Amino acid sequence: MKKVLTLLVALLMVVGLFAEVGVTDDEILIGSFQALSGPISSIGQPMTKGMQAYFDWVNDNGGVNGRKINLLVADDQFNPAKTTVEVKRLVESDKVFSIVGGLGTPGVLAVMDYLNSNKVPFVYQGSGTSLLSFPPKEFVFPVQPNYTVEGNIVANYFADVGYTKIAIVYRNADDGKEFREAAQELLESRGIKATYIPINPSAEDFSAEVTRLLTNRPEAIGVMLYGTQAPNFIKQAKQYGLRDVEYVTSYANASVTFIDMLGNAAEGVRSMAWVDVDFTDPETPALKIYGEYNNGEIPNAYAVAGLIAAETFTEAVRRAGDNLTRESLVNALETFDDWQGDIASGITYYDFEGSNKDISRIGKDSMYILEVKDGVFERFTDWLYYMEY
Repeated sequence: MKKVLTLLVALLMVVGLFAEVGVTDDEILIGSFQALSGPISSIGQPMTKGMQAYFDWVNDNGGVNGRKINLLVADDQFNPAKTTVEVKRLVESDKVFSIVGGLGTPGVLAVMDYLNSNKVPFVYQGSGTSLLSFPPKEFVFPVQPNYTVEGNIVANYFADVGYTKIAIVYRNADDGKEFREAAQELLESRGIKATYIPINPSAEDFSAEVTRLLTNRPEAIGVMLYGTQAPNFIKQAKQYGLRDVEYVTSYANASVTFIDMLGNAAEGVRSMAWVDVDFTDPETPALKIYGEYNNGEIPNAYAVAGLIAAETFTEAVRRAGDNLTRESLVNALETFDDWQGDIASGITYYDFEGSNKDISRIGKDSMYILEVKDGVFERFTDWLYYMEY
């Protein structure tokens, strides 16, 4: 009897050694942090609804490799101090397997190194900071284009069109500076001088900046602003006389909310985009899945971001197979080569120890441009790619 008990204890110890945190035979427990309340809740709530809808759909269709995905969401209110507390709770108390889809540059930077050093996969961040990708971190997997990629693509597009009088208007904060620096490097590499105008992140009046633009009369303006600032800046610039100008805004503005805020100034304004979804077709996977779990509601761009975060994680879990560990998830993500999901598109990672290590965690390096026509966004360009110089 003692031998049997000893053998059982030994077997249990072996099982314990190989069990992964947050993974059982029938469940994968994951966490996320979102601004479910506070001034950025208009982004955090739809993003959360998108993730939850996709995971509900996966679970209702049998899960992944026999396991269902259970999502715990912490409300950090877009406060990085709160993000740190909530993420540590998710990892150390709730014992989640992975963090998926955290929202906001301040928060993701606050917990990025903690998650990486604890070898907790951090898949998809609702942020465009290039610090997620450069230098690369083994357990951190950005998806959406970062501001360096976007600034480079916008500038290269302006140069390809043939504009010689270009202005870049940007948030005078880390994200805006990344965009401006990337745009400036690209333009200078092509022999083009441009005007660079910083905007205080809390500014509501842009008369001084618009007056400065009037002295230069740019042909094209890259607008790296979001929230209420982007539409208010464009409206004020047009009121001051800058109407025959090509405005291209950051992808954070690719939503109907942006068009509504622009009002009569919306027509012809362009926005960067990276989510390739046909919002007019109810059979489009993004619309079908989201609508099924949200009373037929059509997702906005932030909800689609949540769907993509969930789809990316789910595909990695599928590829990792039955023996799901944090290491096997990382290895699975590194097999993404221009991966096209039902909703996501063009996502690539490389072996963290391989020859492409420096670019192993970019995720997506292509975007396209939308244009407002008759009050709705329509596709204006094909895919545009990050250009090295």
